[in-house]
Amino acid sequence: MNYIIYIVNVENAILLAILSYIYLRAVGQFVTPKSGPRSEVRKIQLTGGSTYIVSLPKKWITEHGLEARDQVRIEWRPSGTLRVIADASTIVRNREVNLDCKEVPDHMIFDHLVAAYLSGANRITINSNKEFTRNQSKIFRNFVKSTRGLEITNDQGSKLEMISLLNPTEMPLYSSINRMYLLISRQVRDFSDVLIGGDPEILEDSAERENEVDALRLLLERQVGQILESASIEDSLGTSRWEASELCKLVRTLERMGDHSFALCDLANSYKIPSTISMTSLPISVIPIWQMSIKLLISNLRKRKISEIHSAKSQLISAQQDLLQYEEELRSSNIEIQDALFLDRVSESLRRICAYSINMAEILMNIQTHRDSNQVYS
Repeated sequence: MNYIIYIVNVENAILLAILSYIYLRAVGQFVTPKSGPRSEVRKIQLTGGSTYIVSLPKKWITEHGLEARDQVRIEWRPSGTLRVIADASTIVRNREVNLDCKEVPDHMIFDHLVAAYLSGANRITINSNKEFTRNQSKIFRNFVKSTRGLEITNDQGSKLEMISLLNPTEMPLYSSINRMYLLISRQVRDFSDVLIGGDPEILEDSAERENEVDALRLLLERQVGQILESASIEDSLGTSRWEASELCKLVRTLERMGDHSFALCDLANSYKIPSTISMTSLPISVIPIWQMSIKLLISNLRKRKISEIHSAKSQLISAQQDLLQYEEELRSSNIEIQDALFLDRVSESLRRICAYSINMAEILMNIQTHRDSNQVYS
């Protein structure tokens, strides 16, 4: 039961991630090279009458282990800037986080671990001045279960180490997003199947699927952070930094849809289904509309049919308005209280799923517009 509680609180953990990140920086728990100013002004020099040259900072050369005659790659960026990449560098950079349990209360440990994971840490070390309690050990195990690619490699009772075994370039962003969509759509489909007399056992693994959606959300946010910090990861995943930031917003909308799809399954699993419920009337009649709309939206992660995004958004807005009106009418109806409560909660979850899908459509419109835009210099 504690496991489910911690996973549900992932949303709160994300809110604390930025503050925890700042805290870890402040106390020096990120192991990174000491650095000064991250930008310098250098003069362009002309040599040989036709070649322009700019010298590279010695500190940058040293940090990357480069020598004279080593090659660097220069890339043109869409913004018009140039990027210098040390292809010949033999320096491996890893991010490490050290967490001291005596400075962090137990109910905040999970949040700090999420912050470390989202920061892109390759190694997380947890220390205590005494033996870890059973509750702390359970938090560590639950955290590992709620992520992808992390393994506990050393547990000495008062010191524990986790390392990331997952190469961020081996998990394409779009594949993980599609996996989230499939999990959520299956939850909604199973819910509707149970309503029309299907075997309730198909809902037994709904909590596991919801946890997988949460884990994929964390993985994707971690990858987006790594794209923002690493040009090589950006190139390997084939997603620009701007688009990655939009995909991060999209992933959050999917995760919230996952929360409400799980809520629907939990309702069907825990309460008596009203005998008057019908697949052809509200609120259940909205499900096929949502299924068709979300399928169109997901397909447009790669396609460029803006008209399909427009169509899906319009249908979702209409469905959302129908559900809102249905809920108002339901409160003044003569339906039995238990049935009315069930239908109201179903309608609310479906309405929120539609609302998050509308947000997703708007994010896709942002991405499509950016893809079709041109950089103009004046």
